[in-house]
Amino acid sequence: MAEFIMRGRVRAVLITLVGIPLISPAALALVSLRRGSGDGLMVLAWALLPVVVMGFTGHMSPLMIGLTASPLVAVCAGALVLRSSRSWSAALLALAAAGAGGILLTDHFSGGLLQTLLEAAEQAGGQVEQMQQVFSSEPLATGYLTWFSVMYAGLALALARHWQALLYNPGGFREEFHQLRMPLPLAGVGMLVWVYCLVNPDYVFWGGVVAFPLVVAGIALVHWLVASRNWGRGPLVAMYVALVIATLPLAGFLCGLALIDSWIDIRRRAAK
Repeated sequence: MAEFIMRGRVRAVLITLVGIPLISPAALALVSLRRGSGDGLMVLAWALLPVVVMGFTGHMSPLMIGLTASPLVAVCAGALVLRSSRSWSAALLALAAAGAGGILLTDHFSGGLLQTLLEAAEQAGGQVEQMQQVFSSEPLATGYLTWFSVMYAGLALALARHWQALLYNPGGFREEFHQLRMPLPLAGVGMLVWVYCLVNPDYVFWGGVVAFPLVVAGIALVHWLVASRNWGRGPLVAMYVALVIATLPLAGFLCGLALIDSWIDIRRRAAK
């Protein structure tokens, strides 16, 4: 798939337009990583063109436009920052900021995401009352959609970087990911904001957005530890299963681990 995407702009645009989950945004990110902003923004523009046209003609709601465009813009921003800075921490921050900006713009132009979601559920014959219980406020709804968009874009960016390493630098992604470490000031601020959001239920998902770079940094540290100790894949499988089953407690542990690493640099101390 990666080879097919990199054989020409038209193929990259087609894969991005098809809308295959993870694959399409990863195709956009791969072009941006390898060929830079010129080709990356061109593929992004072609991918967004049908969405914009359907929006202007009334065939797509502002909610669907935002949910479609936000992950693409976020993964493109993350890829371009990663290409220019070679820093995963900077790329994750750019990705999260772009994803949040896209959802907030969607909230503005749709006249409120919560009301839009309730109306969509009612038209689809869904459980409106159940949705009202889950999303009891506007910040909760926008936070959840932002969190989902950022997570999705982050996975696509990681896949694209993996593809790039397979094609041009075998083993490079693994080495790069194992060295991911957040700067201490950003890690400290991120942890404080996340804790504040945890005690304010309306902003719990926004806390997840802020904590996302820290969680990824914590995952990267665990990957490095497992690889350096030759523990096999078992601990990694257990970690990812636990992330699904007990997301909040494990995310808190990973954030704390990333904060400690930002402070004392666990890899450097282990090397000594």
